Amino acid sequence: MIAIVSDLHSNLEAVEAVMDHCLKLGVKQFFCLGDVIGYGPDPLAVSAIAQKTFSASLMGNHEEALVTGKHRFNPLAAKAIDWTREELSSLSNGTQALGWFKERPPFMLKGNLLLVHGSIYDPVHDYVDEPDNPVEAQQMIETLGRDFSGFDICFAGHNHTPFMATKLGILIPHDGHRTFRIPKGHKAYVCVGSIGQPRDRDSRASFAVLDDDRLTFHRIAYDVEKTQAKILKVGLSRFLAERLSEGI
Repeated sequence: MIAIVSDLHSNLEAVEAVMDHCLKLGVKQFFCLGDVIGYGPDPLAVSAIAQKTFSASLMGNHEEALVTGKHRFNPLAAKAIDWTREELSSLSNGTQALGWFKERPPFMLKGNLLLVHGSIYDPVHDYVDEPDNPVEAQQMIETLGRDFSGFDICFAGHNHTPFMATKLGILIPHDGHRTFRIPKGHKAYVCVGSIGQPRDRDSRASFAVLDDDRLTFHRIAYDVEKTQAKILKVGLSRFLAERLSEGI
């Protein structure tokens, strides 16, 4: 049983709630699709969990900005990543974490699974289109037959929104239906959503678990107010705090 997580964004309360839930599920491995840091108030603690627990962890666009100083972020995201760099650089364990982030690969192939942060075309920066636009949704489905070569399932993060695209159409998980079967050899684009900053108007942390051919999307509630208070305490934007309770 593998948990696929993404976009933790230095949100310790959300990460700890997900890890506790995965322990109860009996998860054996964790694959992380990137953006362990950025936006949130606990980069060192969340980085420590990632280094200790994840058997695969990718370079997201926030890790890239952290270690290179280059980005195209909006001012709020830019301030958060600059604060994160300063915070980690000021701590001995943080310096070690910065070195670990520099070594993250942009993608990984695990058997028939391709792991990316963005998309198969640009694994760090590109976005898999959200499913509410019918033209873009159809283009995503066509990609499965045209470009999914050498792997069957691509797991992606970055867009902070959980859904799955198969040749049958776009599947959006909800509380009434969160488990889907992906038969051997079938192609699927799976966006696992975000643990630390969901943007589908659901404040609960989002991730996915793959157990043989069964894929289950999970939503886990956590202490949002505690994270919000910590964001304000370290001097980051009030909007970064407020958006957590709105899931935007």
